Amino acid sequence: MPPAALRRPVTVTAWLVMSIICLALSPVLLAVAAATSAVTRRPQALIFTRLVVAYFALELATLLACGGLWLASAGGVFMGTQLFQRLHHRLLRWFVRGFARRWLALLDIDVPEEEPNAATRALEADRPLLFFSRHAGPGDTVLLIDLLLTRFDRLPSVVFKESVALDPCVDLIAHRLPHAILDTADKEECEARIEEVAAGLGSRGVLLLFPEGGNFTAERRRRAVRKLWRTGRRREAAKADGMTHVLPPRPSGALAALRGNPRADVIFGAHSGLGLAAFPREIWRETPLSKTFTTHLWLSPAAEHPVEPDAQVAWLYDWWKRLDEWIEAAGTEAA
Repeated sequence: MPPAALRRPVTVTAWLVMSIICLALSPVLLAVAAATSAVTRRPQALIFTRLVVAYFALELATLLACGGLWLASAGGVFMGTQLFQRLHHRLLRWFVRGFARRWLALLDIDVPEEEPNAATRALEADRPLLFFSRHAGPGDTVLLIDLLLTRFDRLPSVVFKESVALDPCVDLIAHRLPHAILDTADKEECEARIEEVAAGLGSRGVLLLFPEGGNFTAERRRRAVRKLWRTGRRREAAKADGMTHVLPPRPSGALAALRGNPRADVIFGAHSGLGLAAFPREIWRETPLSKTFTTHLWLSPAAEHPVEPDAQVAWLYDWWKRLDEWIEAAGTEAA
């Protein structure tokens, strides 16, 4: 990934131009999409065109807001102050909520509220938390961030690969707020950054981490299990062999988060219902229309966390098995 000084002039300019062109041509694009959907008798063309138009509208507004906040902060001098951090959190909430609402409405997706339990009560309380979630299907990251921002009024710090920062809105907001943007080629730096962000969580902060490292696919699961056997991690491989709906977790990030904030409770999150389309072609073919996005959260108190790294890995795998069993019981995903 090029450095910010080289990357941002290109990405910001490109997204501004694309946003303006897309919005200017939106009547034509929507008309063509509507005709295509009518001819093919499949709604995808119109749905995704509407979603793209909504995305670029949000991008344009957010980029302009980021520019305004940069100017108001004296060219970034006061960007780290409480006022500008709060304003950026509000901008993030508006952006994520706007996109999530549009997506849910266009696809007619129902998101029932999680029944109150120990995990939801922990999210409502004033204490830092670590949130370890599965990663599968289209848009689960957006929906989870929206859940944390909107329902629980949390300030999420998200762990994600730096390639996502090609979107300039993500790039600007994520670097102005305490998120963990990782260059996965440098494992030690990744762990150090996760540890740093976890250590700095405030009373409403929550670190959102996806230990699987990517969206679930059956082939990725097979490759991951084979790699565990091949590298001699027999105990983990045997456990992963019995998990059919999740990838085996990569422990390094989770262990770094635990080192950074050993007093933080951990929320484990599973979700199901939107299918397992992980790539654009699959999303187009298996669009999750009129589905129900069901979540379940568990609380693991800090006092119950093991201290030794090997024991922490076993603990993480045991929890991942519990997530897999819940997904199996939900009955909405094929093994």
